[in-house]
Amino acid sequence: MLHILNKPPYSEAAQQMLSTASAGDSVLLIEDAVQAVLHSDWQGWRAVGEQIFLLKEDAASRGLLFLAATIGAKVVDMDGFVALTEHNTNIISWY
Repeated sequence: MLHILNKPPYSEAAQQMLSTASAGDSVLLIEDAVQAVLHSDWQGWRAVGEQIFLLKEDAASRGLLFLAATIGAKVVDMDGFVALTEHNTNIISWY
């Protein structure tokens, strides 16, 4: 399952998403959700970890692309976004 989150990491939407995400799920952080790279203590890094992706364009527009690379966050461009949606049969958007 792919979870697409556009709200900041400590928002109600993010908390709801984390309560439903399970092992093997992927999370794509878009828009304000890319701010998660500013919070190393965010629960999502532990809960989902390796399957969290940031949308490159949104991270770049917020000046977070360098930080994302520094912490080793996985970054995908629009083609990567499309690939994630093609790879996952179930998609939930958290807005």
